[in-house]
Amino acid sequence: MLNLLSPFTLLLGNLPTFVAAELTRLLHTDPALRVVGNAMGSDELSRQARLLQPGVVVVGESQLLGLEVLRRQYNGPVLLYTTQQPLPGMLREVARFGVYDYIKPAPAQNGPELMEWRRQVKRKVNAARPKPTAALPLTDGMRPVAAPLPPRGVVVIGGSTGGAPAVEHVLRLLPVDFPWAVVVAVHLPASFTDTLVERLRRVSALPVAAATKGSALEAGKVLVAPGGTNSIIKVGAMYPWLGWQTDFVSETSLDVPSVDILMQSVARTVGRNVVGIVLTGLGHDGTSGARHIREQGGVVIAQDEASSAVFSMPKSVIEAGLANAVLPLHDVAGFLVRHVASRPLRHLGLFSATPQTLHS
Repeated sequence: MLNLLSPFTLLLGNLPTFVAAELTRLLHTDPALRVVGNAMGSDELSRQARLLQPGVVVVGESQLLGLEVLRRQYNGPVLLYTTQQPLPGMLREVARFGVYDYIKPAPAQNGPELMEWRRQVKRKVNAARPKPTAALPLTDGMRPVAAPLPPRGVVVIGGSTGGAPAVEHVLRLLPVDFPWAVVVAVHLPASFTDTLVERLRRVSALPVAAATKGSALEAGKVLVAPGGTNSIIKVGAMYPWLGWQTDFVSETSLDVPSVDILMQSVARTVGRNVVGIVLTGLGHDGTSGARHIREQGGVVIAQDEASSAVFSMPKSVIEAGLANAVLPLHDVAGFLVRHVASRPLRHLGLFSATPQTLHS
């Protein structure tokens, strides 16, 4: 069991001398916090993290490339020290290695700015501390279960007429270890949501649930957008990580749940690790969403005419020049599995010098 009376410990990575000293002084003013080590190289950081198992590891920018090795030795939260503004999707991309937030350089002069920096650092460190009022679930009655990491990416599947059986076909072929989250939006009345969820549960190796306000996106889990309302995906704090969660909006649309509104929100929030799939259906819902996904560097799949019950929705995407692939229904799952396996952590282009140049 966690001993909540013991100090919450930090291991510092390759940080500037002034920052490391300021962090040590700041945290030692709080008896509940303690710096237990400093590691300059990535190999040394991994070794110390394995031996000390600190509450938080604070890494420098030069140690970003060693996060995967660190993760094999240490399963706790990681703070990133960065001299530049991270790109919007950067934290979400490295969240699978435990990075839940970042800290900026400390002002060199004493004054209000340094006081505010200290306050922000303590807040971000304390955000990773175990909450004494929240009992962690147990496995076999002995060990606490770690909070699940956010998924590496998100698959959005949209459809209308004939969409329910088409989604069934795709999910039936996805493996149990599929590493991305899946969100489904099929044009159905609210009263049919439970029926669709049960249909998908019967055929899928992945867990399936209806999305509610604040449902966390998890790797290998399928969330179904409820009928009668429009769903979006937004950033949420899934202790102790940054992650993604569902929400509902009052924005109106001809088709509910709107595939466009859902895809647009996913593209905005997640960035390039998105696959949008437009399946059989009447109308052109999904075309605007597909455009947003492509603009952020994601991939769009359209179902082909031969396997579609109604070709309007995928045809609209194809004619707009937005489809990376036009596939028969039975090939969609295989394409997904191959695509997500080919998406490594991006090591380059993670930072921008000024906020005005940020992009996902």
